[in-house]
Amino acid sequence: MHMLIPLLSLLPAAMCASDAAEPSSAGRPNIVIILVDDMGWANLGCYGGMAETPHLDHLASEGVRFSQFYNAARCCPTRASLMTGLDPHEAGVGHMTFKRTGKTPSVLAERLKLPYAYRGWLGDAVPTLPEMLRTAGYGTYMAGKWHVGASDPATWPTQRGFDRFYGFLEGTSDYFKPTDLHRDNELIEPAGERYYTTDAFTDEAIGFLEEHEKKRDSEPFFLYLAYNAPHFPLQAMPEDFKKYRGRFREGWDVLRERVIARQKQMGLIPANTVLAPRPGPSDRLGSSGGPVPAWDSLTPQQQDAMDAIMATYEGMIDRVDQNVGRLLAHLRDTAELDNTLVFFLSDNGAEAESPPLGNFKLEQLGQYGKGGNKYGRAWATFSNTPFREYKHFTHQGGIETPLIIHWPAGINAGLHGRIVSHYGFLPDLVETCLDVAGAVRPVAMKGRPVPASDGRSLRPLLEGKDATIHTQPICIEHEGNRMVRDGQWKLVGFFGEAWELYNVEADRSEAHDLAAQEPEVLQRLSKAYDEWAIRVGVIPWETAEEYSVYKPRPR
Repeated sequence: MHMLIPLLSLLPAAMCASDAAEPSSAGRPNIVIILVDDMGWANLGCYGGMAETPHLDHLASEGVRFSQFYNAARCCPTRASLMTGLDPHEAGVGHMTFKRTGKTPSVLAERLKLPYAYRGWLGDAVPTLPEMLRTAGYGTYMAGKWHVGASDPATWPTQRGFDRFYGFLEGTSDYFKPTDLHRDNELIEPAGERYYTTDAFTDEAIGFLEEHEKKRDSEPFFLYLAYNAPHFPLQAMPEDFKKYRGRFREGWDVLRERVIARQKQMGLIPANTVLAPRPGPSDRLGSSGGPVPAWDSLTPQQQDAMDAIMATYEGMIDRVDQNVGRLLAHLRDTAELDNTLVFFLSDNGAEAESPPLGNFKLEQLGQYGKGGNKYGRAWATFSNTPFREYKHFTHQGGIETPLIIHWPAGINAGLHGRIVSHYGFLPDLVETCLDVAGAVRPVAMKGRPVPASDGRSLRPLLEGKDATIHTQPICIEHEGNRMVRDGQWKLVGFFGEAWELYNVEADRSEAHDLAAQEPEVLQRLSKAYDEWAIRVGVIPWETAEEYSVYKPRPR
């Protein structure tokens, strides 16, 4: 049964209360989307995690949190969907963007021969969210990671609807010395002492808003703040590393049990939810390099190193929260916070693209200018508590994102601190933005029809109407991993493997496959998936992998 679950015990009752106004007609809201990178569902304090995130927790206490919201399983596809409100394939990023090379013109020419869905940049006939908001009179600003087109300047942020941009275009960056840093269209060097991207992105974002206040104060603004934290390389500021050092010595086995207990107490998951098993030798291991060992099987030296790498990761999340606090303080000081619609989410689940115990050197952690590479599948399993799988995959651990929405002037005061159990996905956020902004998706662009979005505005829900968001199946695909969600049912499968079927209202961690018991449901949803895949341009991965920017894996 879909419902709005009261926030039971996350915060003291005094913090759950709010003197914010009821929804008003104070004018179109400002819009802020804050996106983090490779953060699991269970890292934030308000999702049961161990990072200290008081500013995000406070946003949740005065807004709403979603317990079932889906991203697109990977950096590029999520960003393509978030910037267009369409399926990534419809936007031209059905897999990933490709890196710039010295032979860019010839590479572009070759990729133009590929099926549209797999070319690797936002299509020029697909309107972006900033483009649509700009036509409605919004100032549009971005700071952070772009990653939906780098090889051709025509695909860069200021050519795709943003008035100002500060950040990097590719998929990864050093936090202390980024080499792909741009202000608008100009390649620049990082400036200032103790440079750190998380801090710099916030500085620039606030600077853009100050500029907007001076020149366009009567007009609303849209800010897209796309932090690269906590994506690898794992590089924390020394003081944040020091804060968390020693907090993870009990290990992932004990800490996962503790986190799931908090999630149940908060009402984020049903009380009968079981913890996904720690991946063992007989489990599907993908590219992660092996099973996750029991914590007690590690040597004291290994345990110390693993505590240090997780302290790095959590310190990076803490730094994001500190910077969210800085942004909120600016909005509060400029009397903009009440009528600013804020979204906070992650682009995919925790990543497990390295061996279980990660890839780093202990002696480089916690030092300014240094850090580690990846934290490994073991801690990724912890970050995704209680779910299965990781980034890349369409099981819960890959596509479930925390989603916090805060808007004092627009969210019914009776909902403050509530947990929304209705499920949704990325296109809903774009449709919500267009709805509240009075902006319109064009029916055609550059002489070509624009696909209709499968998203639904969340505005009625935020105003207090407790109704299902989606009455038709929603679908996601990445690298042949695919899923269909329809009501209580979730059909999900790995590339090249049979469909699995779960009642995720009763079985949130996908523990009990009902495919054999419910053949009619399986057939109905698999048919819905096939029809959707044809409509949006999905090509079977055994063929589409040849269009990948990466070397195809051996079969």
